[in-house]
Amino acid sequence: MIISYPILTTPPAGNAMEESEDAWLARLLAESDDPKGAYPARMVGNTYCWHGGLHIGADTATPVRAIADGTIVAYRLAPKTETYEGQPYDTSFVLLRHETETGAVTPVVFYSLYLNLAAAEHLHGRTDTLATCYRTRTSPDARVPDDPKKAKVYRRDILGYPGSQHQSGRNGFHLEIFTTDEALTLFFRDSSRITDKGSADIYGDVHFVIPEGKSFAAAHPRLPAGDWPWRKTDKDAKPMFPIGKAGSNAGQQLYVSVRLDKDKRLTTTRIRTAQGQYRELGRVEQQGYGYAMLALAEALYPDNPSAGLEWLTFGRVLSDERSRHTDNWQLVPYAPGSAGYIDLSQAGIARLSDADFPHWLGWKKVEEGAMLSPADAIVDDPATLQMLSDNGDAGKAALRHLVVKHPTEWDVSDLDARFARLRKTGMPLVSEESWQRFKDQAQKLAFWQHTGLPRGVWHFHPLQFIHHMRRALWLSVDELRQAVPARALRGFGAGIPHKIVYEAATRDAGVLARSHKDRLNTAWRKYGITTRARLAAFLGNSVQETVWFSTLVEGGGSRSWYSPWFGRGFLQLTHTPNYLKYWKFRGRDIDAALDAALHATYSRAKELRSNVPLHAAEPSLPGNILNWREDVAVDTYSAADSAGHYWLKNGANKEADTLIPNYRHQFSIHFTSQLRKRDVFVFYENVSFRRASCIVNLPDHVNLGNPRLNGLVDRYHAYAYAQVLLFDHPTFPDRVGVVQFKPEDYEWKR
Repeated sequence: MIISYPILTTPPAGNAMEESEDAWLARLLAESDDPKGAYPARMVGNTYCWHGGLHIGADTATPVRAIADGTIVAYRLAPKTETYEGQPYDTSFVLLRHETETGAVTPVVFYSLYLNLAAAEHLHGRTDTLATCYRTRTSPDARVPDDPKKAKVYRRDILGYPGSQHQSGRNGFHLEIFTTDEALTLFFRDSSRITDKGSADIYGDVHFVIPEGKSFAAAHPRLPAGDWPWRKTDKDAKPMFPIGKAGSNAGQQLYVSVRLDKDKRLTTTRIRTAQGQYRELGRVEQQGYGYAMLALAEALYPDNPSAGLEWLTFGRVLSDERSRHTDNWQLVPYAPGSAGYIDLSQAGIARLSDADFPHWLGWKKVEEGAMLSPADAIVDDPATLQMLSDNGDAGKAALRHLVVKHPTEWDVSDLDARFARLRKTGMPLVSEESWQRFKDQAQKLAFWQHTGLPRGVWHFHPLQFIHHMRRALWLSVDELRQAVPARALRGFGAGIPHKIVYEAATRDAGVLARSHKDRLNTAWRKYGITTRARLAAFLGNSVQETVWFSTLVEGGGSRSWYSPWFGRGFLQLTHTPNYLKYWKFRGRDIDAALDAALHATYSRAKELRSNVPLHAAEPSLPGNILNWREDVAVDTYSAADSAGHYWLKNGANKEADTLIPNYRHQFSIHFTSQLRKRDVFVFYENVSFRRASCIVNLPDHVNLGNPRLNGLVDRYHAYAYAQVLLFDHPTFPDRVGVVQFKPEDYEWKR
């Protein structure tokens, strides 16, 4: 799932690409603090009524965008603004259905509603910026798309502009995210019932529930001696694995959350108070850990570092890889001012991730029973009412994590019964006149009869849902195919050559997306390619090296001097030594004499620039070696996993973590081009991407401005498409320097 916020304005200062996820959420929450439009309930008079969404304040010129790819279920582009109680309000809306996934076995179906969008009379020529099927009719009634095939909407597409909201008296819109009973059971888990392992579709932070009475050591018991990367201190002279304090968490269960943030490992421990709340007990930060993961796996799990990397990343092994070492010693705070090392793999410790919606962070389902009756829309749940009365940060955070089932506000078939309590003496709708005005407004906003959805649905705080799901970053087939250009640049020669052509992608471009999607996504999570910047850099290289996701075998590789050890897999694993390193990482047993012979033969072939020595050695190679080599091209696991290993081994994550703006490079398409010959055209250079590309292909040229890297222009082109797919802010400067969301002449292969 790729998901973004409906408002993509940049922060007041600084680089938008470097704004933290928490800071972005806080910035939008600050624009959503109107109590009359709060989640999960708002005040009507002095009574709390369920409110399934959130009112977000925004300037009328700010586009409201689709948060994810989806299809339009129903919409209304109202001709004019309405009035209620002397205040204007808009009834235009778009309801989208999103069908995606957060893992190989976790389908996610949800709906997003954008209401109070500006009426047609206020668009002033902006109608043509809206989705095509949404601008085809202007009516006070809700509609469904005339042609379902044309109802597709993509993330960041403009759905409308903020309108008027009578409750707040300000410009903004109502955002709502909900799902059905059936869909919720497929992706939301009650983590309080998990006692061993959570979902295998791990994403985001990893969590551990440590029972009371566990022992903690003062030092990691298995760190090898010597000058390893983790022995070095960071710039603040703090060792990566400092000496802790031995002890025990006597009488107190611990809730531990681990986040890998670029080079850092951040571990936070919480405990449950007597009042049933969860407060932070302590946290530790280990600088450099993220960039030392592979070295750690090789040192701590020497018989199978691949399994070891999963222990260190996920807290368990998700694949079929196995090591004789099954421990996972990590530094964890366990008492005020005390942290020690504990084996998190031991029995009794539950291992989860954000995919399990940790209950101690506040995730909780609320189903009030009576509220699902057509008779009521009033909040009666005592626990929810208590949280609503807490105006502190903790109380607000708890409310944001409630998942609440109640009848939708947009069904007016039973208004009289649902709001009967508000018509009693002393209540705001007691007079017939006020009641009729209320009904009139509700009917003008209503649309549920067009959706085919059940009346009672599960609502999420929309901004918290987006914030949470942004951690998943699991690409569906449709999303992955958007990384493949329909028309591609191709440079003839290394670096940025004189001859660059523009051509249609081949018919089979993108074909690998469907067959390899699950293994690719799993490999990205295993190897830390879990940020948009890292994944964009990976795709920029992989899409080019696989000829636009069409083949896992190097074109012309059989004629190369290093044949038959030519490129295979998603990053074209090439040369004998690299194959051998990968197999050792997988724990495969290779005879020492054979290993030495293969290296010697390779060295001879490299010296001669001839594949004769390599081919001469083929008849004597064991069958398993030949099979393993071929697996990198035909086995879905090996094709993706080998690419992840090569990426991490060469330190490409570190290069991708440095975010640098794109530079517009103008050139003339070569006269031999299939398309647009001799036209002035552009591609976008990027220093951090170029360095990441060199790191995995031509490390000696990493500091050169124009490295002699094959396919460099092609890679820049693919990287631009990966940025469109993954990034949230405009990154492509036009000819006058104004940044746009998409590069010039962008067209992905549908």
